[in-house]
Amino acid sequence: MVKLRLGTRGSALALARSERVAEQLRGAGHEVEVVRVATSGADSNHMPDGYSVVVFAKELREALRSAECDVVVHSIKDIPLTDEPDGLTFPAVLARGDHRDALVTLKGVPLSALPRKSRIGVTSLRRMAQLRALRPDLTFIDVGGTLEERLRRLEPGDLDGVVLSAAGLKALGLEDRVSEYLPILPAPGQGALALECRADDTDLVKALDEFDDIETRICIDAERAVLTGLGTTYVAPVGALASRRGILGLKAGVFSVDGTKRVVLEIGLPTSELHAQRTGHNVAHALLQRKAERFFSPEAIANIDLSEEHDDESIFIESAADDDRIRVLLPRQEGRLAQTMRSNDLRVDTATLQEAKLVNADNIMPWGDWVVIPSAQTMWALRERGWDIPDTKKIAAMGSTTRQVVEEAGYSVDLSPEGTASSVALVDAFPVAEGEQRVVIVCADQLSTKLEDGLRQKGYTVERCEIYTMADVEEIYPELKEKWDDGAWDAILLSQPSLADAYVNLLGHRDDVSVLAWDEPTADALKAAGVPVLDVAMSKDHFGVAALARTLKKGRS
Repeated sequence: MVKLRLGTRGSALALARSERVAEQLRGAGHEVEVVRVATSGADSNHMPDGYSVVVFAKELREALRSAECDVVVHSIKDIPLTDEPDGLTFPAVLARGDHRDALVTLKGVPLSALPRKSRIGVTSLRRMAQLRALRPDLTFIDVGGTLEERLRRLEPGDLDGVVLSAAGLKALGLEDRVSEYLPILPAPGQGALALECRADDTDLVKALDEFDDIETRICIDAERAVLTGLGTTYVAPVGALASRRGILGLKAGVFSVDGTKRVVLEIGLPTSELHAQRTGHNVAHALLQRKAERFFSPEAIANIDLSEEHDDESIFIESAADDDRIRVLLPRQEGRLAQTMRSNDLRVDTATLQEAKLVNADNIMPWGDWVVIPSAQTMWALRERGWDIPDTKKIAAMGSTTRQVVEEAGYSVDLSPEGTASSVALVDAFPVAEGEQRVVIVCADQLSTKLEDGLRQKGYTVERCEIYTMADVEEIYPELKEKWDDGAWDAILLSQPSLADAYVNLLGHRDDVSVLAWDEPTADALKAAGVPVLDVAMSKDHFGVAALARTLKKGRS
C-alpha cells in the first residue's frame, strides 16, 4: 500500500476521469488524494489555430517535478508524441475505454437525418474530414472549451450537433445524450489514459505497474507511431485504430480536409511491444507510398478550398500512366509478403477477403504431452476463449513468427523450425516418438492433415483441436469489386487454401488474370474450385516470391 497525491487538470471531465482512476487505486488498498493542478487551457483542441496537446502535458509534468503531486493522469491524446522527459516515467497505461467518436444533436437525430446545412461543432480536422465525406452538405464549426461548454452550444441559432469522444461523455455520465456513435476512424490513442510519475519513486512505480494494461499499451503505441511515421501530429487529419487478433492489426487513414479524398490501409505484424511502433511505421510508410502527405502538408491545410470538387481517391496504390509493372492483388493484410513482392518489381495491392472467427470446441490440451501452435491466429483464438496452455506441456510452434507470438504470450517454446510456417519443416524438427507421446494440434478447421499425418508417421498419437475458422468477410470494399470487374489487376496470389472459395465467391475468377498459389494445398483448393493455377511458390520465402515474379514477367514477354 502506498500513499499518493493524484494530480489532474481542473475541468469536470479531467476530474471525473481522475476520480475513476482514484477509485481503482483505492480498490487495491492505496491511499489516494486527488489534487487539482492549475492549467492554462480547457480540454484538448486539435485544430491548427488552437493546438493544445503539449501545453497540458507540460503543466502536469511541472506539477510532478515540483512535488505538487506524486502521479498525474494524462489522456493519451494529450501526451507529446516524441517527448521523453528526464526523470519521469509511465508505469501504467490503463485499460482503454470507448475509442469511438459520438455525435450529440439538438433533437437527438443521427447524422443521416440532419437537415442540409446543419451546423456541427468539431475540434479536429480528422473528424471534420471524415464527416464531410459522409455529409458534404453540412457546415462544420471549430468549437473550443470544455466538453460541457461545447454541449451547451446545442441550441437554436448556434449548433445543431457536436462531435465528442464517447469516453468523455461516459466519464461524465452523459452517454444518454449520444445520438449516434460515428463510423469514423478515431484519433490515435483515443479513449485511453496513462499514469505518469517520477522515475526515482520506485515504490510508487512498482505499485502503479500493477495497473498497466499491456493490450492497450501495445495498441496505442502502434496507433501513435502512425503519426510519428508520417512526420506529423494530432493536428493532421489522420485516424488510426489497432486491435489484437493473433497478430496486431492496425487500420489507419489520412483524409483530405474537404472530405473528397482518403487513403485508408490495414496492416498486420506479430503482437508485442517491440513490434507496435514498427507496425505503425509500416502503415505510415505504406500511406506515404500513396502520397498521403499531400493531405496534411501546411499548404494543404492552409489553402484548402472547401468548395472545390475532386474525383474520388482510390484506396489502392496509383502510379503514373507509364508504370508498366505487373499489378498483383494480394488478398491479405499489408506485411512482409507484400513488401517482398514489391522488392521484386511487382506493383502490389492488398485487400482482406477473410477473417478469423471462433467455432465450438472442447479444450483437449490437458490430454496431450505436446501442444502444437500452427499460426498466430491460433494464439488469438486461445486468448479470446480464455484458454491457457498448461504449464506441464511441451510447446511446438510452426515458424519463426508463430514462435515469437507464442513467446510474447508468456510461454516457452520447446520446438520451432526457423523461417516461414511449414508443416514439413515442423514434422522434420520433431524427434521420433519414444513410447506413448500424445500431440494436440490447436488450429483452424481448414488446416490440412499434412502435419498430423507426418507426426503419426513418427510414432505420435495426434488429435486436432479446431477452435477457429477463416470465414469470408461479409462484404468487400465496393472499390475492390469495381476495380476487379474492370480488370485492374494482371495477377492474384492466394496464400492459403481457404482463400480459394473466398476468391471465387467474393471476386469471381477472371480468365485474363494469372492465378498464383503460395503452396501446393492452396493450389489444390484452387483447382478443386475450377480455377487454373499458373504457378506455385517453390518455397515460402523470398526465393519463392522471386520465382513467382519471374514466372509473371516471363508470361508477359
